[in-house]
Order: sequence, then C-alpha cells, then structure tokens
Amino acid sequence: MSIGIARPTKVEAEQGSGLARLVSMVLDRAARCGFSREDLVRQARLDEAQLRDPDHRIPISGAIRLWRVIANHTTQPTIGLRLGKDVQARELGLVGYVMACSKTLGDALKRLDRYDRIVSDTLNVELDAAVDGTWVRLHVESPLRAFRPAADARVAALVSVCRELVAGRIDPVTVRLPYRRPVHTAEYDEFFRAPLEFGSLATAFLLRAADLERGVAQCDETLAGYLDRLAQQLLAPIAERPTVREQIRRRLWADLPDGVPELGTLARGLGMSRRTLQRRLRDDGTTFHQVLVEFRREAAPALLGDGRLAVSEVAFLLGYEDPSSFQRAFRAAFGVSPRMFRRKAVPHLP
Repeated sequence: MSIGIARPTKVEAEQGSGLARLVSMVLDRAARCGFSREDLVRQARLDEAQLRDPDHRIPISGAIRLWRVIANHTTQPTIGLRLGKDVQARELGLVGYVMACSKTLGDALKRLDRYDRIVSDTLNVELDAAVDGTWVRLHVESPLRAFRPAADARVAALVSVCRELVAGRIDPVTVRLPYRRPVHTAEYDEFFRAPLEFGSLATAFLLRAADLERGVAQCDETLAGYLDRLAQQLLAPIAERPTVREQIRRRLWADLPDGVPELGTLARGLGMSRRTLQRRLRDDGTTFHQVLVEFRREAAPALLGDGRLAVSEVAFLLGYEDPSSFQRAFRAAFGVSPRMFRRKAVPHLP
C-alpha cells in the first residue's frame, strides 16, 4: 500500500492539486474503453514519470485537460459514467483504505468528508442530514463542476465505492446531476437504480439512514484508528493555504450557487472568526468584495467559453441574484454582453 503524500509546490498549492492515482485511474479505464493512453497523456500534457508515482500531486489543470481531451475524442455521451462505475475504495489510496476499515458506511463517508483534500484539495465531499436520509454532495472547484463526463464519473465512482464497502446493493433515494437532462438515460437508470434529477447545483445523491448504518464488510476499527492518525498527519501540509485570498476563492466555488455568503458565515467555514478574517484580508491588502469581484471576473469568461452552460446558469453559479445583474456586471467588465461573448467563444452556439 503506497501512502506517502508529496508536499505540493507553491504553484500546485495555489492552483489546487490531486493525487496522480486519480488521473491514472481515468487513463487506465479510458484505455479499456478504446482510447490510446499514450495519446491522452500527450494531448493532455501530462508527465508519465509523475503518473508512475500514485501519490504524486498533479495540478488540477492537468485533470481538466484530460477530461477535455476525452470528451473531444468520443461520441459516447455516457463515457464518464462508464469510467466511474466500477471504482473500488483502494484506488483512492490511504483515504480509501481508512474508509474500508470503518465500522459502518456512514463512518466511512464521514472519513471521506474529513480527508477528501488528501485525495484532491479541489474536491469537497459534504454530508448533509435530511429528513429521509443523508445527502452526499460533491463540490468541485473548477470548470469541471457541470462538465457531464467528469460529474458522471465522480458520482458513479462514489456510489460504486459505497456498494463495495457494504458488499451489497445500495440504491440511492435520489441522484442529482448538474447539467441538462439528456435524451437517453437508460444507462443511468440501470446503474443508479434511483430517480434522477438534472440541472441541480451540485452533483449529489441521497442515501437512506438504514444504508448508512450498514456494516462495512472489511471493518477493522484498530487499523482504522491507525490510518486515521496517519491521514491526519498527511492532511496537515495539504491543508496549508498560501493566502486567505486563495482560501476564499476556493470556498466561493461551493458557496456562490446559494448566493454570496455573509462574511461571518464565510469565516466560520474557514475555521476563524469574522474579525480574524477581516484582519487577514487587510493584511493581504484586499477586502472580501475585491476578492469576490476578481473571482467572478476570472470565472465568468471560463464558464461562458465552455459553451455547455446557459447565461442564466453561469449567473446562478456565480451567485448573482438574477441574470440581468450578471449581464450588467459582465458588460461593465468586458464591454460586451455575456451572450455575445459566449457566441464568439463558441461560434456554433445560437
């Protein structure tokens, strides 16, 4: 079991990074689906030497390029589902092993929630209790948030891991996917065996309370305790963020679809008081408003240029109260309307 985690470089820390094993997992499965691994590595500008070390950390930009290359070289709209639906816990490295040693499925998912940044510090798995169970939400800080192949692979992989851990059938109550309903959903129906909701804010699925209480087949609480301590040690350097500005930017990817967060709420989410957050922003020579404006100005062109999201969806993801507010802000910043920018970036769109 390889468990060493390389400390990310300054560039990787600012950009966000994930384990090379995740990229290799996608590459290996893509090869089984008929892709040339060599071509994917070359076109995504990945380093095969880095991929040979499963615990090396690769900047998130490399994963984004890989998914784009895969999408551009297939006519199969369900490729993401196919790449994710047989993932096993051990493929997540240390985090997968500590999940597999947990007492119950609920305990395993709590550990994933706690240690998700070891796997990828741009991925946030959030557990949210509901009346009829618990929502497992997957937030991703990148243009891959609503990118169908990547979203499909993420949720399919985690559902697959849940089924493996309990060595039995788990059917979510509901599965939510962050893109428009496709014409054909038969493969999704067959795999998830659950009602599907499309166009949601985040990738998520709802598990019944009874399923969360199911025992993990390979439970070993003594080993789990040891792996917990190891995971906490490995998490410490990964959790170091270069500036409070970057911490806020990463938080905004998850929070903005629910509206611009209040400063106190944002501070609590970052593990500090409102006054401490204000002081650290001041020390960094900025304000929350400035960080928010900069973030939106960088994210809006990328999301519009992707061509897969409507203007109204981009406005929603960036926390604007309504599309007209987004349109006014975008025109003031870039001199053209969001729709015109999108049309120029992706000429075949209406």
